[in-house]
Amino acid sequence: MAEKDTRTYIRVHDGLPDHPKIIAAGGEAGWLYICGLSYCSRQLTDGVIPKGLVPRLTDSSNSEALASALLRVGLWHGFDHDCPRCPPAPADSYVVHDYVVHQRSHSEVKALSEKRAAAGRKGGRRSGEVRRAASAAEANGEASASAKPKQPRSKTEADTEAEAEVVKRTTRTPSESSEPLRHDVERVCRHLAAAIEKGGDPRPQITKKWRTDMRRLIDVDGITPDQAIAAIDWAHASDFWNAHILSPAKLRDKFTTLRRQAANEQRRHHPSGPQTANRDMTDEEIRNASTFG
Repeated sequence: MAEKDTRTYIRVHDGLPDHPKIIAAGGEAGWLYICGLSYCSRQLTDGVIPKGLVPRLTDSSNSEALASALLRVGLWHGFDHDCPRCPPAPADSYVVHDYVVHQRSHSEVKALSEKRAAAGRKGGRRSGEVRRAASAAEANGEASASAKPKQPRSKTEADTEAEAEVVKRTTRTPSESSEPLRHDVERVCRHLAAAIEKGGDPRPQITKKWRTDMRRLIDVDGITPDQAIAAIDWAHASDFWNAHILSPAKLRDKFTTLRRQAANEQRRHHPSGPQTANRDMTDEEIRNASTFG
């Protein structure tokens, strides 16, 4: 979120450069007029400008002439002015014509500041009440759940599939339940489950979706079981891919990428094969990974 802008501003309409009084006074006097407005707004003077301050508001060497030009066209008033719409100017001071008509007065700024402060206090109290209510609700929830076993980790893709499989079991037809298991599909599924477990995650359940996706990898994509196992070993020896290849669906989706990266590593003649994760590879895994690409 961008930082809140706490600066104050003056109101100046976009036709000011073409105003007859500005044209009559001249460009340098017009800039002095703008600087005078800024000073009054910043110091909350209601349009009063001490004469001794005028040289600091302009870099002109003849600040008195510029002030006289503003007095002549009626943008500033002197001590003895007779403008019925402007307050008297203190001794040794000027007053900006119609300042409180176009700009916020001291009293308006003070009232606005107090209003914002009150709103802030009210919002702070409300925010505190919300936080306390949320803390109490959280404490109550933790107390009511204290007897339940804590979930040690967030659900993985394999966990979600296992839960979905449990739901689907109640709607299976006899033909689905009695469908024979394929040895090649089971072999690759068990290998993936073992690789996930070896990487430190709980061993996932081999679900119907796992078997379907693995069967499609073999039958539809034309990947042999040995190639699939080699891809699993290569991926789970990689610091990056071992956290992503956690299901047959993901293996099937990323198989071409895995094979291409493995082939690139072979062409670079890396004797150690892929970048390994924090685990040791068996001799069989090393042989699989070295021939995968």
